Amino acid sequence: MDAVRLKGVRTHNLKQISCTIPHNCLTVVTGVSGSGKSSLAFDTLYAEGQRRYTESLSTYARQFLQRLPRPPIDAISNVPPAIALRQKNEVSNARSTVGTVTEIDDHLHLIYTHVGVTSCPDCGVEVSRDNPAEVVDRLLDELEEGTRLILVASVAPEEASQRALLLEHLVGQGYRRLYIDHETVDVTESGVESLLDMEAFPVVVDRLVLRADERMRIAEAVEAAMGLGRGRVEVFEHRKEEAPRVFDQAFRCNSCGRDMVEPQPALFSFNSSVGACPTCTGFGKTMGVDYARVIPNPRVTLEDGAVACFQTPKYKTQHKKMMEACRNAGIPIDIPYGDLAEEHKRFVRFGGKGYPGIAKFFKALQKKQHRTDVRIMLARYRGYDTCEDCEGTRLHPDARNVRFAGRLISDFWEMRIEQALAFFDVMELAPHVRARIEPLLAEITHRLLYLHEVGLGYLELGRQSRTLSGGEMQRIHLTSSLGRALTDTLYVLDEPTAGLHARDSENLLEVLRGLRDLGNTVVVVEHDPEIILGADHVLEIGPVGGEGGGQLTYEGPLSGFDLDERVDFSACEAMIPQTTADIPGFVRIVGARHHNLKDLTVDIPHERITAITGVSGSGKSTLMEDVLFNGWRRLRGQGGVEAGHFDALEGLEGFAEVEMMDQSAIGRSSRSNAMSYTKAYDDIRKIFSGTHDARRQGLTMGDFSFNTSGGRCEVCEGTGTVTVEMHFMADVDVPCDDCGGKRFGPKVLGVRYRGKTIDQIFEMTVLEAVDFFEGHAALQRKLKPLLEVGLGYLRLGQTTATYSGGEAQRLKLATYIADGRKRGDTDPVLFIFDEPTVGLHLKDVAVLLVALRKLVELGHTVIAVEHNIDFIARCDQVIDLGPDAGPRGGELVASGSPREVAAVERSVTGRYLRELFQSQKKQAG
Repeated sequence: MDAVRLKGVRTHNLKQISCTIPHNCLTVVTGVSGSGKSSLAFDTLYAEGQRRYTESLSTYARQFLQRLPRPPIDAISNVPPAIALRQKNEVSNARSTVGTVTEIDDHLHLIYTHVGVTSCPDCGVEVSRDNPAEVVDRLLDELEEGTRLILVASVAPEEASQRALLLEHLVGQGYRRLYIDHETVDVTESGVESLLDMEAFPVVVDRLVLRADERMRIAEAVEAAMGLGRGRVEVFEHRKEEAPRVFDQAFRCNSCGRDMVEPQPALFSFNSSVGACPTCTGFGKTMGVDYARVIPNPRVTLEDGAVACFQTPKYKTQHKKMMEACRNAGIPIDIPYGDLAEEHKRFVRFGGKGYPGIAKFFKALQKKQHRTDVRIMLARYRGYDTCEDCEGTRLHPDARNVRFAGRLISDFWEMRIEQALAFFDVMELAPHVRARIEPLLAEITHRLLYLHEVGLGYLELGRQSRTLSGGEMQRIHLTSSLGRALTDTLYVLDEPTAGLHARDSENLLEVLRGLRDLGNTVVVVEHDPEIILGADHVLEIGPVGGEGGGQLTYEGPLSGFDLDERVDFSACEAMIPQTTADIPGFVRIVGARHHNLKDLTVDIPHERITAITGVSGSGKSTLMEDVLFNGWRRLRGQGGVEAGHFDALEGLEGFAEVEMMDQSAIGRSSRSNAMSYTKAYDDIRKIFSGTHDARRQGLTMGDFSFNTSGGRCEVCEGTGTVTVEMHFMADVDVPCDDCGGKRFGPKVLGVRYRGKTIDQIFEMTVLEAVDFFEGHAALQRKLKPLLEVGLGYLRLGQTTATYSGGEAQRLKLATYIADGRKRGDTDPVLFIFDEPTVGLHLKDVAVLLVALRKLVELGHTVIAVEHNIDFIARCDQVIDLGPDAGPRGGELVASGSPREVAAVERSVTGRYLRELFQSQKKQAG
């Protein structure tokens, strides 16, 4: 019972392997790409843990779930309930943020509900519900003992005609005195008629002397006054003409009487109709004017035309009016717009005396949209602008009246995780307040600490989840799991170091050990040496990928595992240009200052491989995606593109395209696979339709397509699976009973080419298909690039929706290599890769480098945002950003060849490059 024991595992390419995974230990599963690591960890171990959990569900649920195929295995024992954390970000909802995913927002909602301080927006007075006991406490705290007090309740009739009856009723109840102008007036002596003009009667409920030993007596008087005054009481000091102290049982302002909304958790959630801003419905942005387009270059002065929309001949008069208004308002027009004070920028955008502003200019244009030129003008400057009503906070006005520790809840969303952690550490609270929320504070601090430890301290709590990489999202889910403090659970993780600099891997290892120390069994599919060296148990699958892999090459403790296996990089190193003299030009990014970039200028050589490096959050993706890629798209006139701020992009004129090769999914469709994506399936269908069996039955190319009616199975419509709607949980895909998951009907499945049916072709790996279809030049040209980028282990029929980010990226790369050879042209393309080594063993990194070198030989330019030190060491140029993350990053720390960067003491990446080069020198010696 001390370990999970597996016997005879045959999932995918696994060869009847048997192994043991000890409980309450950190086990690393490693090996080359396609060797069967995920097949063992996810498709067998996790799948069986999940299946056994479902057996505890109701009979109704099990009648569907039992149709799920069990992993092909002889025996498996001692499997705990399983949780899988995959390296994928499938969130597309704009309402999901780092704070909502980690549940930190939920805890903040409770804090603001229970101890948040509500202030009246009209007079700034703190609003709260008062009860008699609290009123007595405050009076004793604020006034000297012995002070004579007058308790007054304002009583108003429902209708003016009832005033006389109300007075008579009050006198009948014993309330004969009113408090008017700090004087006590007896109703029976002054006469009722003289008081009938009053809208409300200030009734004297009691007169008393403030003493601590009279607490009960005072509380009863306050309670009586509140009962008469509909929850409100005014306390005057005798013979002092000062404003009274006002107390109210209702949640309203004691000063102006404004009714306020009492805090509740939903009030602080922009995902709730109660808490969302009614204007932007909780998104924080509205469709309006994109001021980044209106003022494209903040370094230009107002005088020289910073406001682009006023520079056309038609709207030059608007420019003159703005200049005149700015001079009258004392706004400098001869300094760059970006250097103006905030109030001066607001004047330009929203107007002031004698000048309507840019915002009103566009509102006036919207009334003329019947004109074609106006519609073109509006489209040119349209974009998502910060919501003016909530100022981007996403919240309802009532939620923006509540503060905790002097801050709105939206202030926390703008904090980076490291900032929020520091704030909670030094925050000062009253002892009674802290006591009420101590468990909530402890939980928030606990989660923030883990997020910081896994290298995510640079993320803002309000950052949209859909903008995170797969690695970042997996580490966030890991933090959520730690926050829930589950025990006796099997955790299966897919490369949690993805997107992490080598410096941060050590912190992640401590987090994984923390998960283990809670009493869990942690299984990690990983290549990072830091994680492998910290494991309790190691499983290596190999020796190669695809059908040649699937064997257990090592099982046991780390002490017996040879981590320092030499990897042959000679093929890619032989292709590295030996001189810089033949560089045809440079891509120059001038003045990049988006997010944390600090006025950065960098040069990237043409027809070379350049690595953009730095710790997580140093600004690499901002520089490459937001500035370079989106900046190029905007310069090409593509609409709806939010580009980063920069002064100029130079050296892009000779490129036919700039391609962003990120790790986004190729498609979520179950119909997309490697064959269809590379167009290889067209050739395969042509081959099958040309066979004797196909011609005899009258089958055409269309009959061999699973996307159209004809030869496909019509029950599952060619997908091979049928979706069962569960209603009470996520829908389940089960194999089609009619075709058995083979996708096609009997006629098509009866056609064979070289003894293989079409569904057996789907089960082939790319490597097997290249050998099987030898002699078909067009098909070989599409399949062989997949081998060159290390994807020979992929099965032809595997859907692209199941690919990892790295696999999807390398599939895109393979299509470019294939297209380049087909056309034989030299149209240069600038490729920007986002961590192309994710999911790759060192042996596969060597293969990838050769593929990238072949792109360069075709005349293309390659830029890679990368953390893998072995990859970086074999690039032509390294641009290292840092020196740290967030506001401490965004600077150019080093630029040059890998060995030049290794010599820079300030560079974190340089330190790891030095260690690598020293290690290579020792091995060579």
